[in-house]
Amino acid sequence: MPHGSCFLWDPWLTSLHTVSDLAVMVAYFSIPLLMMLNRQHIDAQIRPVLLLFAAFIFSCGIGHGIRVWNIWHANYWLEGWWSWVTAIVSLYTAWQLKELVPQLLNTHKDLVTTRKLAEQDPLTHLANRRGLESTLVALAYQSAAIVHTLILLDLDGFKAINDTYGHRAGDQLLQAVAEVLRQQIRSIDLAARIGGDEFAVLMVGCTPLEAQEKAETIRDQIQQIQLPDVPLHQVRSLVSASMGLSELTPTLGLTHSYQQADTALYIAKQSGKNQVKLALS
Repeated sequence: MPHGSCFLWDPWLTSLHTVSDLAVMVAYFSIPLLMMLNRQHIDAQIRPVLLLFAAFIFSCGIGHGIRVWNIWHANYWLEGWWSWVTAIVSLYTAWQLKELVPQLLNTHKDLVTTRKLAEQDPLTHLANRRGLESTLVALAYQSAAIVHTLILLDLDGFKAINDTYGHRAGDQLLQAVAEVLRQQIRSIDLAARIGGDEFAVLMVGCTPLEAQEKAETIRDQIQQIQLPDVPLHQVRSLVSASMGLSELTPTLGLTHSYQQADTALYIAKQSGKNQVKLALS
């Protein structure tokens, strides 16, 4: 007795194979349909290969439909010939993909590298403002029960170093501050240079009170910086940092948290600099 026809001895077995094959057929048909509906987003270079891939998927779907047909009609010559058609289409598609896939993977790698560079400060190799904002947006979709801390940091004597010893010394100071931040934060935290001599640190899962101790350590380490082009006594008298800390939660909103930290930083500056201030809740 033909293989498919034997299912008719058991109605439940017949139903199982019929429903499953029809479901697979619909799933296969949906992929070319989605490609067609989104064809305006497909690059012209890869369109021919995607059409071949769609033909292969469509052919597989028809094959599952024929399997359902053969439960009642047992036309296995039809199923065999269609399997041969599917094999030819799939082999030809694989041959075309042989050269295209490495190109697509390299393109994806280049895009990832470009995006990373776009979110990185070229001088300090910390994140830039765009990188910080991307991370803050990502945190906004996490649990509202988790509290984070945003630290805004401003160098007190940067302009004096720049004006007196030149931009090279200023760049050395920025790089030294970036190194302090890299050494002091955890791997899950983020340090960013957001412009000029302004930095930001995102302390993940830390309340402002918990992050305050780390901020004080960072402030102390910045005072220990040595610059090759600046006399040590001048570095000690000029280089310090003021910081403002605020709580960051999705419920408060990113703009609110940033403004709170900026206000706390302003208070630290007005109170004599070289201080760490918590935002008022």
